Amino acid sequence: MARKLALLCLPLWAVPPAFAQEITDESLFVDNALPMVLTASRMTQSPLDAPAPVTIIDREMIRASGFTEVQDLMRLVPGFMVADWPSGPPMVVNNGLGDANSRRLQVLLDGRSVYNPFNGTVDWSSLPIRVDDIERIEVVRGPNPATYGANSFQGVVNIITLSPRQEHGKSVMLSSGTGGTREAALRAGNAEGPLEWRLSLSRREAVNYRDLGVDNYNLGESIQRDVLNGQIAYQLNSRDELRFQVGMTRSDDTTGAIIDTSNPPHPRTGQNNFFQAAWRRSTAADEEMSLQYYHFDSQAREPYLVDATVPVNLDVNMRRDDLEFQQTHPLASNLRSVWGAGVRQDKVSSDHYLAGEGEVGGTQWQVFGNLAWQAAPKWLINAGGMVEKHYFTDTLFSPRLAANYSFLPSHVLRASTGRGYRAPTAFEELSREEYVYNGAVVETGYWGQHLKPEQVDFREIGYVGYFQEMGLRVDARLFWNDYQNYIDDKTCRFAPTPDQFPCSTPAPANYTGSGKAFQFINSGNISVEGREIQLDWRNPLVGRMVLGYAHTHIGAERRVDQDVPKSAPVDSISLLWLRNLPGRFAASVGFYALTPMMWLNDGDKQPAYHRTDIRLAKQFGKRESGNEVALTLQNTGGNYAEFRTNDYVVERRSFVTLRLGW
Repeated sequence: MARKLALLCLPLWAVPPAFAQEITDESLFVDNALPMVLTASRMTQSPLDAPAPVTIIDREMIRASGFTEVQDLMRLVPGFMVADWPSGPPMVVNNGLGDANSRRLQVLLDGRSVYNPFNGTVDWSSLPIRVDDIERIEVVRGPNPATYGANSFQGVVNIITLSPRQEHGKSVMLSSGTGGTREAALRAGNAEGPLEWRLSLSRREAVNYRDLGVDNYNLGESIQRDVLNGQIAYQLNSRDELRFQVGMTRSDDTTGAIIDTSNPPHPRTGQNNFFQAAWRRSTAADEEMSLQYYHFDSQAREPYLVDATVPVNLDVNMRRDDLEFQQTHPLASNLRSVWGAGVRQDKVSSDHYLAGEGEVGGTQWQVFGNLAWQAAPKWLINAGGMVEKHYFTDTLFSPRLAANYSFLPSHVLRASTGRGYRAPTAFEELSREEYVYNGAVVETGYWGQHLKPEQVDFREIGYVGYFQEMGLRVDARLFWNDYQNYIDDKTCRFAPTPDQFPCSTPAPANYTGSGKAFQFINSGNISVEGREIQLDWRNPLVGRMVLGYAHTHIGAERRVDQDVPKSAPVDSISLLWLRNLPGRFAASVGFYALTPMMWLNDGDKQPAYHRTDIRLAKQFGKRESGNEVALTLQNTGGNYAEFRTNDYVVERRSFVTLRLGW
């Protein structure tokens, strides 16, 4: 009991996101009931007090899922869809509107944003971490621009890695299986004294898709990832701490179609690097401030020949520098606050996608704040907002107001409303995609123009409850999101007839192409409404079961692409069951299913599917060593199509994993 009381006294709500990984697995739970969350408001709160719905994928779920790729973990979140294809990074979207450049989620890795400034996507498979490096993932399942800005349009995914004091010593992991699946990883760390460090190295390989030779869209893809991730924490004194992180991912892929001379098999390589430095000062038990800087740069290389003659070079260079200050401060016994400011500079260049534009991008700034006011014993009011200026928009203000009513102990109703924005990306605003041969532009692709930012007005009614006697946690909500100025692409003509849509600029000089391009436009308004529920049940006999369900309906104006209302499955479900067995065995089963949907633009019809994954593990040796051998069977029910009907087939896969620690 004394240990639990000590945990209750910790100033958890004051921990900024940059230092979120310091909260241990044990301190995530108050009386073994509800985990604390960091991402909804930048203040650590119980889900009973948070102003937005938050799903937590904890370390136990991560291990039991058997997933080896970070994006697959999002299948455990109600309303989220995941897909992959060989021509680009995996897609993760929430409640529809997804395509090959899914760009409406804010994704954080230890407090730094990892969506790219070129087209707003996240290269999930090239993040500088292994799945085993993750301590937990917090997912805000709705718009959150008041807390994290203009790209938190459909939600926030906050990936929090293990700190040296949570996992130290040494370990090795080896994995091998079907589909060319191979992985080797080393990890070492030390948590003694004021200096703590952790280093992780890995290489993984897989054949994600085989070219089945069915048609020109049926591409193949094999990947190789070399990943380094290191962090150092130094306790200067009783108040101040410094933290440094560095990481690198090197990718070496092969993609293309055997029977398609316009996209033959060819290499696709890249490198992502980052450096992060943060300082934190705890000036009182419930007051802290932090200053964080991070830099990342990325180089993607993809040259090949079309029809064996026309050279294509899809190279893209990106870099970002970001500085942010944050302070948590109690204003009264019943009033807590967090505020901060940040400035960011993005730069992008690509001779193919941004022909003639040189290096583009700019500087953006933001100021944010949130108040949590205990207005009465049963009422908590959260009010917050962000003012920001993006380099492609005017100054934007994103407010949110939420009221939480505790009608019973550990049972809360929440009502919230707000407004947010999504700034156009460099690709949407400035793209000039040109295919050049012998000094002539033989074809054009995507064509940008000045765009208004997308806007969302959101409303939500939620319920969070904990039935302690049953070991059951419930998170449910009804939501209504109204989107304006939805950005889509439309075929345009450089010399249009009266019934054709004109391109915003004349054709390039020396143009010999078909006379058309794909121009980005603000196409119209969309409404998305639905309901979600997540149950987390722990029972000594049954084990643990985590169930997620979402029902979504999308409506759109006539001028909006009529595939948009089909861009989310009407129903989707996920179920993860895990249980410890006698003899130090552990078993888990994951089930994932959705009704038919449509991936937009480069995507196509996604048939309904269901997928079942099974994992069986055996621990051995000293319990603290983490020694384990595990067999994972993915997609045991048979192959299914992903992103395009029958084009990119997800096949059965099995692999064995050995972990040794000392």
